[in-house]
Amino acid sequence: MVARSMREELRGDSAVLRHAVRVTAVALLGYLIGTLLPFGHGYWAPLAAVMVMRPDFSRTYSRAVARFGGTLLGVFAATGVLQLTEPSVRVSALLAVACAALMYLLMRTGYAVSQFFVSAYVVLLLGMGGEEWTQTVPERVVLTLIGGLLAMASYAVFPAWETPRLRTRLADWLAAAGRYAAEVVERYATPAGPDDTRVRQALLEARAAHTAWQEALARAAHEPVRSRGLSRTSADDAEEAIGAFSRAAMLMEAHLPERGAAPVPGAQRLAQALRTTTEQGARELRDRRVPQWDEVRAALAAWDGEGVPDRVVRRGAGMLLAALEQVSEAVEESPPFAESRAGRPAADGPPASATGS
Repeated sequence: MVARSMREELRGDSAVLRHAVRVTAVALLGYLIGTLLPFGHGYWAPLAAVMVMRPDFSRTYSRAVARFGGTLLGVFAATGVLQLTEPSVRVSALLAVACAALMYLLMRTGYAVSQFFVSAYVVLLLGMGGEEWTQTVPERVVLTLIGGLLAMASYAVFPAWETPRLRTRLADWLAAAGRYAAEVVERYATPAGPDDTRVRQALLEARAAHTAWQEALARAAHEPVRSRGLSRTSADDAEEAIGAFSRAAMLMEAHLPERGAAPVPGAQRLAQALRTTTEQGARELRDRRVPQWDEVRAALAAWDGEGVPDRVVRRGAGMLLAALEQVSEAVEESPPFAESRAGRPAADGPPASATGS
């Protein structure tokens, strides 16, 4: 299982692989820099870099700032206490224990707070060992700054931005939602009761894809990268459209027929159309093309409304198509999609240059 997971990440566009390469390179470079500098605690540089690095830029940046700010305040606060009060070794030990306790107690309030008490703890311990603050403070501040800068520089050299991958995340969610809707509609063709595990599994996969999309969108909002696939407005509109699509499928799931009920005419064709067109639509999104839903439209036209036992179900099937059309409307205004649509030949009639006068 572990070996297979590792093999799956051995590709150039893997965020996990890129993060592993960044951490390895930064740790080695930080260690070399710390060793070459005339400090006694050179390992602080790679330690600071590794501790702040995360697979995404936004968390790496926020942790780097929090670590440096907390370290700066912590070392100066502890140094001020040592210089003003000149405590004995026993008092310094009690203060160090108090800092450690406060670090664990307030750890969840923020990374900067924990680093404040960790840095104060280190200064107090080194002071008990006889080291002067003029040596400890510059080392801690400079090496922490170096570690943070190395972590940030790694993103400039070997980035793994989330913004360019938003189209892929949206496409994954669309495909998962399409599979869920197809499973629901298919149960009208082959009624299996409301407790069908295939429907439940498809719903869980759609929810997981939705969560991945939301997390990616939140990370992309803090990246210093210009959008090259989806504008913020298009992303919001597409999210609303796929959400409406999923809600329509859930509405239809709530009215699933009991096992052994009469099959609904046209349900199998509609289910197959939903499955294939959402998969195709996901590929078109990844390729910066506007999805088309002609197959779903044709299948819905053949849907025998009189054979559907519930008026809500008949309306739900129409809502699925309406939501898919909203997805296309949402993305077609983004520049890459608009350019693709402009370059597509007209569906009817000859080119404008051939029409004559």
